[in-house]
Amino acid sequence: MFDTKSGLAVAALAVCAPLLLASAPALDDLSFAPARGSAVSKTFTNVFQFSMDDMTMLMNGEENPMMPTMEMEMTISSEVQVEDTYGDVEGGRVQRLTRRYERIGQDIEVDTVTESMGQTERDSVSGTGTSELEGRDVVFTWDAAAGAHATAFAEGTQADEALLEGLVEDMSLRCLLPRGPVAVGDEWEIPLESLVDVLAPGGDLHFDIEMDGQAAMQGPDPTMMADMREMFGDMLEGEALGRYAGTREVDGARLAVIEVAIELDTSKDMSELLEQMMGETAPENMEMSLDRVDVEFALKSKGELLWDLDRHHVHSLQLEGESAIAMDMVVSMDFGGNAMTLEMSMEMSGTVSNSVETK
Repeated sequence: MFDTKSGLAVAALAVCAPLLLASAPALDDLSFAPARGSAVSKTFTNVFQFSMDDMTMLMNGEENPMMPTMEMEMTISSEVQVEDTYGDVEGGRVQRLTRRYERIGQDIEVDTVTESMGQTERDSVSGTGTSELEGRDVVFTWDAAAGAHATAFAEGTQADEALLEGLVEDMSLRCLLPRGPVAVGDEWEIPLESLVDVLAPGGDLHFDIEMDGQAAMQGPDPTMMADMREMFGDMLEGEALGRYAGTREVDGARLAVIEVAIELDTSKDMSELLEQMMGETAPENMEMSLDRVDVEFALKSKGELLWDLDRHHVHSLQLEGESAIAMDMVVSMDFGGNAMTLEMSMEMSGTVSNSVETK
């Protein structure tokens, strides 16, 4: 016998099912899957601007009344342009990629105002960073046994093999993507350890930095400040979040909009790096040792990543934020038997911007 109640229930489900499916949030696939043989030109531009907030110096544990006071403004900007030609990409992993380093450049500008004995002195110091990688082609090939990409210069490229050390294949920003399909409003955590490849992309690009007038400077070494991969360190703390904000059409391209928010703190002992730098410039009759170089770096930044949903790779990135650096350093020096200990504490703060454009 026909069950009237059961029949009504089935009929209701038949009517409601399309409505329930229509109300379910649509999921979008924000995957990294560039087509085999496709080429993407990427330009990374990073600008850090710092101002001196506080600086103290002690000689042999005492303040030196002759020590000048200083104001400082420092700008460090870099531009890295590469063209990536993709071979096979499987499951979001690049199996083979050829990268041409079109341009690798860095500019450093430091303006100081020093007051001592009633006299004011203004000075400007500039520097440039270049790399022998510029104009060369490097092939990245996935080595499953090693769990990493092997690097080699492309056939016909002549260069020092040491330039291959420390290069990083991922300049695609895929570390900012979610781990699966997402609906508008979904959020996810971005791995902190991956952010160094966003804020200082490409790995060790082997910058050779030349400063004009650096020897006459006091305060922090700008070449050390320019090495942001060292500044970020290996032990990042904080939080980084991505949020899917829907799609946008730009010049006919369908783009996914990902809001990115980053808040980081890192501390690092940079005595080894700075000791190497100082050893290269120290006078022959001076012996120096660094007892301590503790550097703390904080960053709070936000912006958006645009991801090309048709070509399955990054379209652009824009991040803006604030940063702060604190350094505590103790140096022991000996001038022909005259020993001295110099202690310096320094705090700087400013702004940071990171952008990526592709074509």
